[in-house]
Amino acid sequence: MATYSEGLTIPGLVAGQDLANYQYYVVKFASTANAVIICSAATDSVLGILCNDPAATEEALVQCNGVAKALAEASVTAGEWLAPSSTGRVKTTTTSNDDIIGKALDASSAAGDLIRVLLTIGNF
Repeated sequence: MATYSEGLTIPGLVAGQDLANYQYYVVKFASTANAVIICSAATDSVLGILCNDPAATEEALVQCNGVAKALAEASVTAGEWLAPSSTGRVKTTTTSNDDIIGKALDASSAAGDLIRVLLTIGNF
């Protein structure tokens, strides 16, 4: 299993949908204040990685800085830039319109692999 270090989390966020099966996915703000939902496109405005598994309206622990665990969408090479996939997992990117979650610190060989990501949130 991937290791990680403590990082900055954002206080006061809640799950804007049932996120019980989405720990280590990429999240964004929902239309409701202080609520987060899973990213569904590489161009979504990334907020961070969900570090817990809350039901709807429960506290969402979102890491936005440091080294976090994330689930890969497919194979990833260490050192590649990552963006959210259509499922909310991380995927490699070289596209200028994508919102970046960070750099892969580990390689992944298949969808669902847990990797470490150096969080560097912003536009590519």
